[in-house]
Amino acid sequence: MISRFVAFQLSTLSCVATLASCGVPQAPAAAPLPTIRPTVTVVAPPVATPIEFTPLAQVPSATVPPPATVTVTQPLLSSTPALLTLEERRQIFEDVWRTVYDHYLYADFGGVDWQGLRAEYETRITFQQTRDEFYETMIELVAQLNDNHSRFVPPAAVEAEDATASGREVRVGIGVVVQPKPDGGFVQLVFPDSPAARAGLRPRDRIIAVDGRPYVAADGDLHGALGTPVRLTIARPGAKLSDVMLVRQEVRDSILPYYRRFPGDIGYVAIPTLWVSDMGEQVSGALTDLVASGPLRGLVLDVRSNRGGWGEVLSAVLSHFVRGQAGVFFGRDYVRPLVIEPPAGPDLRNLSAGLVVLIDDNTASYAEVMAAVLQAEAGAIVVGTRSAGNTETIYAHTLRDGSRLWLAQEGFRLRSGANLEGAGVAPDVLLDVDWTRYSEDDDPQLLEALRLLGGGPK
Repeated sequence: MISRFVAFQLSTLSCVATLASCGVPQAPAAAPLPTIRPTVTVVAPPVATPIEFTPLAQVPSATVPPPATVTVTQPLLSSTPALLTLEERRQIFEDVWRTVYDHYLYADFGGVDWQGLRAEYETRITFQQTRDEFYETMIELVAQLNDNHSRFVPPAAVEAEDATASGREVRVGIGVVVQPKPDGGFVQLVFPDSPAARAGLRPRDRIIAVDGRPYVAADGDLHGALGTPVRLTIARPGAKLSDVMLVRQEVRDSILPYYRRFPGDIGYVAIPTLWVSDMGEQVSGALTDLVASGPLRGLVLDVRSNRGGWGEVLSAVLSHFVRGQAGVFFGRDYVRPLVIEPPAGPDLRNLSAGLVVLIDDNTASYAEVMAAVLQAEAGAIVVGTRSAGNTETIYAHTLRDGSRLWLAQEGFRLRSGANLEGAGVAPDVLLDVDWTRYSEDDDPQLLEALRLLGGGPK
């Protein structure tokens, strides 16, 4: 999991949507363009140490790994050469293999013969000359762990990953975040002042075709060259198919929570990801706005299709509803508590009508932890379908060439001792429908949440 939002593919919500769900302990300090603060910068023989973090709290029984103290020296490699020497390949390989060996959450490596893989892959890298070939091999090596969190990221992709985490990346496209579905691309977000927004595209639209051919996963978020046109066929719940012509331009990816007030003094906040570094502040602002317009009786938090993110964002959102220790993160030989401190924004622990959390099978990582903690500690009613059951915390290890190893190093247990890994969050109200095929006004899961809170459309 990631402390703010981590993930898995490098498109903005792939970590949001496919960024293989993740949790990351702590997000980088605020900056004009935030970057992920490395866990460890390896320069000499690898000293595989987890990402430096400040524990949320100390308790007498908790043992927290000490923060890394690393001196950054001149990088071993230039960012331009197409080739890596055999010695450089061997050093990077050793850094990756040893980091996994020393710090991976599962001492048995999930049944993988990690020792045996060493000999196999060490032989393979001896004959590889280009960076791309070598990095593909490192990606394949880490993928052998098969935990849906751990992965190797080449240097160029690290830059893209850091820009995505900022939530303010500028890219050329139409300004949408799309989740591939079997019959098209489900529009999760439409960025303000983008070609998509000006053309009237909305979240919950489905892109059926691109330039007359069926939408495929490789179309992603419809990025492309500046000034190039693209014709989309759009399916909207309750409406006829329509075609729209767009021209790609530079778009600032503004990933924001969506919120509104329903009749009956019921608030609604949809949180698309925890990966964006300031999402905690944004959610706090949304809650502040809702409260400022009048007292709230109840609230719906929607984390459907939220694939996780940063731990400090998790804590910031939970702080409006929970206090004190809410569970523990655990590694091979230590535990650290998840302790929730008072919020900077409104205290919503005593909503008279209560709290409902919406989840689906794409709710993963720290978004699952959020739903489970609210269910266990705040009395929230969880509505939807069982979540993904993929809750490991990953740590970032920055290697000598600028590449990054994300490694699953922690699990999470609720105060009851329940471990969500492989199990997911069980909804209190199971409502197994594909909510992405409904408009907001007709969404069965949202309507059920509003009914439970005694509010909703008039």
